[in-house]
Amino acid sequence: MENDFSDDVKLDAIIDRLKQFIGAKPENPTAHYNLGLAFLRKGLLEDAAFAFQVALELDPNMVEARINLGGLYLRQQKLEEAIAENEKALAQNPRIVQAYNNIGFARMLQDRLEEAEEAFAQALALHPGLLPARLSLARIAEQRGDLPRVMVLYQEILEQEPGFALGHYNLAQAYFQLGEPALALKAFQEAERLGYPVDPAVKGEIEAACLRR
Repeated sequence: MENDFSDDVKLDAIIDRLKQFIGAKPENPTAHYNLGLAFLRKGLLEDAAFAFQVALELDPNMVEARINLGGLYLRQQKLEEAIAENEKALAQNPRIVQAYNNIGFARMLQDRLEEAEEAFAQALALHPGLLPARLSLARIAEQRGDLPRVMVLYQEILEQEPGFALGHYNLAQAYFQLGEPALALKAFQEAERLGYPVDPAVKGEIEAACLRR
């Protein structure tokens, strides 16, 4: 708790200094952007959004402010606003991975899964190791009941992050539903070894299916 308090005090001091600077130089977009970042770290989302908006009014080409504003809108469930800001960022620079990822999340929340898949695929084309995008594609495949694709995606995820316990657990479920209880049991055991709270009833059902083979 002491560290949290200390960090909070430091943030307050940073915010005070930035406000003083802005009072003297209100036309400085970087100062407003940095103030937005400080508010964001404090969890003051409305204040952060206003600071980013001011930064963009002063410098519409400040892509960092636009990405942060788009991400903030996503956290606030302002999905169309989030998509609009990230699309504006991509118009400035079409290689911003986070913008594609943000758009993908927003489209998922709108249940526009094809558009979400396209955005995540574009993010992965630029950054193949982007785990959140690959996980999101796996969740979309789960929603569609596309178990072979779920299996492939979790295998790819685990090649990248072999210690990802939830990945092993989800892969086990996919294997089991695809009629591969031995592979499912192996994945369940790995999830359990990594500390994931495996449902013993489900594990027992898989073990019983293995014995029937």
